[in-house]
Amino acid sequence: MILRPRPRHRRYAILADGWFANRHAKTAHGLIRYGRDEVVCVVDSTLAGRRILEVMPHLERDAPIVGSVEEALELGPTSILVGLAPAGGRLPEEWVRSLRTASDAGLEIVSGLHERLAPRFPDRPVWDVREPPQEIPLFSGEAFRVEPKVVLTVGTDSAIGKMTATLELERAARRAGLRAEFAATGQTGVVIAGWGVCVDAVVADFAAGAAERLVLEAARSLPDLILVEGQGALGHPAYSGVTLSLLHGSCPDCLVLCAAPGGEAFAGVPRPSPARAARLYEEVAALVKPAPVVAVSLNTAGMTDEEAAAFAAAVSDETGLPAADPFRTSAGPILEAVLEAPKNPPPGCMKPI
Repeated sequence: MILRPRPRHRRYAILADGWFANRHAKTAHGLIRYGRDEVVCVVDSTLAGRRILEVMPHLERDAPIVGSVEEALELGPTSILVGLAPAGGRLPEEWVRSLRTASDAGLEIVSGLHERLAPRFPDRPVWDVREPPQEIPLFSGEAFRVEPKVVLTVGTDSAIGKMTATLELERAARRAGLRAEFAATGQTGVVIAGWGVCVDAVVADFAAGAAERLVLEAARSLPDLILVEGQGALGHPAYSGVTLSLLHGSCPDCLVLCAAPGGEAFAGVPRPSPARAARLYEEVAALVKPAPVVAVSLNTAGMTDEEAAAFAAAVSDETGLPAADPFRTSAGPILEAVLEAPKNPPPGCMKPI
């Protein structure tokens, strides 16, 4: 069984040297905006002397940016986070040296890389976030019977904002006085939540079982909503497998579709329209448990407010569903649609208990 570890308060220094202002530093950005742990500084020699809010005000949390790990150590961190996955998935040697300095000073290393760092730092505290639990059962159907409503984010493409949509929905739910549990399925989400499983690191046959166990663990605290972070996309040939595992394994009651403008293609495969994607997800989900798409979460990065509003109106007209960019405006319309959605036990399944 996948169990949540005891809460641990971390004070993070985030290593993002030369990359902090780049959109690919999403692990750094995600922890700063959504994480509950303290961030004492960011290490980026190209921005040293500035502050987070000065460089990236939308992250909504401030801390100094320093030029070296040695400077970071003066601020009393307990952990150092690798703030992104460099090209090729391997760390530059200068980053390894920085991590060794931090480790020698007693800091825990936290990394979401595919490359495991524990072997590089034997007998030192390392949290390789992508390391899956040793024992994951096959999907059993037990998640059919959880009482809280389960919501899964899905997308017209990968890297389209599913984690952001899920976390903004969690924020909106908590502000509304609801108990919401965020079930993390990717490395950045796991760092933010402090628990979860990176499903892309799980053996394929057990990925649906991992998703189910996440839902069962989240249900232990008796929340009103369980919000499962989506991964990949059914129409993306490289990542459709993990998408399908989450779609069936988490047994969602409803889906929130994530979409962005444009018809970019991957390997010659065009991105489906929001309306077509919604139909596909509903049909595939219904093979195991009915789960309607109840709202569309939009990624309108790079658009003006007028362009974003026009895009939202067009998607809403096309799909017949509420559509909003929860990051730019509010997750309120999405939360309202989620709350109105009924619990949907699958055909022949016992009623929720």
